[in-house]
Amino acid sequence: MAENLRVRIETDIQDYLKSQSERVIGKPSKEVTGADITTLTNRIIYEHKIAQSMAKQVPFAKLFSWVMGLVPSSGSNKVVAFNQGGELPTLNSNQSKLDDLSFDADLGDLFEDEAA
Repeated sequence: MAENLRVRIETDIQDYLKSQSERVIGKPSKEVTGADITTLTNRIIYEHKIAQSMAKQVPFAKLFSWVMGLVPSSGSNKVVAFNQGGELPTLNSNQSKLDDLSFDADLGDLFEDEAA
């Protein structure tokens, strides 16, 4: 159960909470009372908790490495010249990365777990 405590909030944090009041509780920042600050604090901390748990579930390191695999690096010699013929050029070294669907499967599993 919630416990009533008095906590001193720094001015910059109070300004931030007031700036979020329109989004969180639908009140303009100039009309926010002390009780509203408490509500804002609780809701924003709850949002942070939810976002933190989502960040733990999503494999950001895997996502980042996948995105970086798509971006050509300046240090490699993987330059492909476009032919005038009908055949499209491919990078054989990146083909194995494209065929690896484990990231897609992991991402799909996350959404299936949430739906269940």
